Amino acid sequence: MNRILTLALAFAVALPLSGLAQNSDSLNLAADQATSMNKLDDLMGRAQKRLSYVMTNLGELMDGNDKNNSFDQFKDNLSDLQDIRGNIKDRVERVRDLQGQRIAAWSKEVSGLTDKDMRKMTNDQIDKAKADFDVLDKQLREVGGDANDLIALLEDLKKYFASSFTPDSIKTCTPMVEKARTAGQEMVKSVDTLRDNIYKQKKEAKGTSSN
Repeated sequence: MNRILTLALAFAVALPLSGLAQNSDSLNLAADQATSMNKLDDLMGRAQKRLSYVMTNLGELMDGNDKNNSFDQFKDNLSDLQDIRGNIKDRVERVRDLQGQRIAAWSKEVSGLTDKDMRKMTNDQIDKAKADFDVLDKQLREVGGDANDLIALLEDLKKYFASSFTPDSIKTCTPMVEKARTAGQEMVKSVDTLRDNIYKQKKEAKGTSSN
């Protein structure tokens, strides 16, 4: 009988706590943000793969032949890369928006804490979440700017090859192709670093949403 009563009391105590978690805007937003970051990471991976195809196509074009329809493949892969880039921009804005909503909701929910130690502990957590995201956001902006420059260069190469595709013109364009290749390699490295940080931020958001 005592065991049944103990279990009943434990269940009764757990109910309001579960209800609080389910009704917490900050926890729901943290879960949404983790999901959105997961989608962003997926898009980043797709962009890396498409960029590698573009670089392969460029190498084939520099060989001076188009027997494998390399130029058409180059145009198609570049177009796909641009589409993915547009989706990445939209997803980044979504992640930023959710971060702002999450921090605002979190701050509001704990604003009524009366214990000064509890209040300080929670504010420290919020400050850390802000600082960590600021690092990620800075990376997103830097990689985004580099991506814009690289895609603009690839677009110029597309126009160039469309108007002139002879051994001499290909040789003349070699420095620009090498510049694109170097930028592409650096972009892959930068995105790898960025994806690592996205993963860490996603884990942090998940941890917040599950507490």
